[in-house]
Amino acid sequence: METTAPATSDAAPTIARMQGINKWYGTYHALRDIDLQVASGERVVICGPSGSGKSTLVRTVNLIEPFQQGRLKVCGVDVGADEITRAARREVNRRVGMVFQQFNLFPHMTVLRNLTVGPVWGSGIARNEVEELATHYLERVGLMDQAHKYPAQLSGGQQQRVAIARALCTRPRLILFDEPTASLDPEMVNEVLQTMESLAAEGMTMMIVTHEMGFARRVADRMIFMDQGQIMEVASPNDFFDRPRSPRLKTFLGRVLTH
Repeated sequence: METTAPATSDAAPTIARMQGINKWYGTYHALRDIDLQVASGERVVICGPSGSGKSTLVRTVNLIEPFQQGRLKVCGVDVGADEITRAARREVNRRVGMVFQQFNLFPHMTVLRNLTVGPVWGSGIARNEVEELATHYLERVGLMDQAHKYPAQLSGGQQQRVAIARALCTRPRLILFDEPTASLDPEMVNEVLQTMESLAAEGMTMMIVTHEMGFARRVADRMIFMDQGQIMEVASPNDFFDRPRSPRLKTFLGRVLTH
């Protein structure tokens, strides 16, 4: 693996650390010896070809996906491969937000209810406090006027912005984004990216899987390139795009930057 950027900022504490993480789906080796640290306030963008392990990596960070070897410490929760309990998952979910490719909103609930149901039941936050947070974050993503509509009444871009607001309602220390614009029509992509850029500007710690390379160059502190379940290259955005070292990254960039 080629690395041209520091693992974390010298000043900021580490918010997530993966050490020797290996994961299999049956006989398929999905993650291979992953070692990665993310500092508080850092924006890390992960890219690579389909099937490279990007989504599996971020889903492992919040324990949606278990792993079979290695150790993970995220937002103060420290677990080994054989120590992943329901309590550990619950604690991680309270501290780590997640935005999926599919919006995963409850279709039978209003926008406001979608934002409040998780924190009330999962985080133990009082309902009135959650409703204040939900109102704040709906205003934050420009959708307060949609609070009493249902997901089917919103555009795809609006639904994804609701999903971002929902992730923020648990007041996470880290937000994971798993290809958040992949299901959107092209004209809706920019409104979601603008919301994410504003979060980055406010110092939110973010791990982002995306093929939006212009966005990545503007937002990322570090770029990570994955292939075949491995981290192949880690670099600053300028080095990543202008001075790629590995042949696999050069080939990948040659393909995605010409589309």
